[in-house]
Amino acid sequence: MNSNSSINKSNLNLLAVVALGLTTIYTAILATQLMSTKHKVDYLYYKEHFQNSNKGNNNDLQNNERRS
Repeated sequence: MNSNSSINKSNLNLLAVVALGLTTIYTAILATQLMSTKHKVDYLYYKEHFQNSNKGNNNDLQNNERRS
């Protein structure tokens, strides 16, 4: 009976280690995907922001040239 108990504890410890390992890997994958999405969103936001900013500057320059 005693050896059965130690085998069960050993199996339970192994199961806990495997579960912890899988959870860690899953969390790392999710974090990687989240950061990838963040970089894409940042890129699109700043791309649009600076394109609009540059268009505004170009329009201002063209308006100033027409006034001169």
